[in-house]
Amino acid sequence: MKIIITLVVFALLIGCKTTNNHYYTITKIEQGKDGKTLLLKDAKNKIYTTVISIPNGNYANVGEGDKIQLEIVEVLEANPPMIISKSIKVIERPD
Repeated sequence: MKIIITLVVFALLIGCKTTNNHYYTITKIEQGKDGKTLLLKDAKNKIYTTVISIPNGNYANVGEGDKIQLEIVEVLEANPPMIISKSIKVIERPD
């Protein structure tokens, strides 16, 4: 019986894939020296910032109102929280 329970738990753990991809809407863009600071809003209207730049390897051509997907490396405690992302992808652009 323990073997069956162990196999079921193992199968469930393998089947559960976690993802670090999150979706946000760009509400404001500030041009910096080496990149851009994006002010973001998630689906729950929580505000975040992130920096995109060519040296960071996460630069993308984005505009205000774009819905983006971020692959998050870390979220730094700040006001608002700052997202360190590995990649950024534009999912939808406003009309």
